[in-house]
Formats: sequence, C-alpha cells, structure tokens
Amino acid sequence: MRKHVSSTAENLVSIRVPKKLAGKPVVLVDAAEYAALKRRLTEVSDALEKISRGDAAYRQGRTKSVSSLAVLGR
Repeated sequence: MRKHVSSTAENLVSIRVPKKLAGKPVVLVDAAEYAALKRRLTEVSDALEKISRGDAAYRQGRTKSVSSLAVLGR
C-alpha cells in the first residue's frame, strides 16, 4: 500500500509550541468553531446550574406538582 502525501512544502505552516506544552496533547481548532464551542459550553453550564437548583428546591419541598399551568391561576 502506498502512503498518500497530504501536504507539500508550499502549504505547510510552522507553529511554535511553548515548553510547558511539551509532551501534552494539543488540539488546533478553527477560531469560529472554538467560539461556537465556547458559546455552547456556556449554555450547557447555565442549564446544568438551573437543573441543580431545581433539584435542590424539589428535595427541600419548595416545588409544586401540577397537571396544568391553569391550576396555578395563570
């Protein structure tokens, strides 16, 4: 089986890696994709925090179980 040459000298990019990252796995991500991932992380973290607060309120008996919002008078 022949090895496929995926890059040539004209399309290579040189990156300096700081010594503190030596031997550690490093991931290179497009800036737009990184921004989207960071935004998604913020949304997921916010949702998990709200779920945690809701669970705590439920355990403390500060919630009501209703079959419809009409029961609450809304």
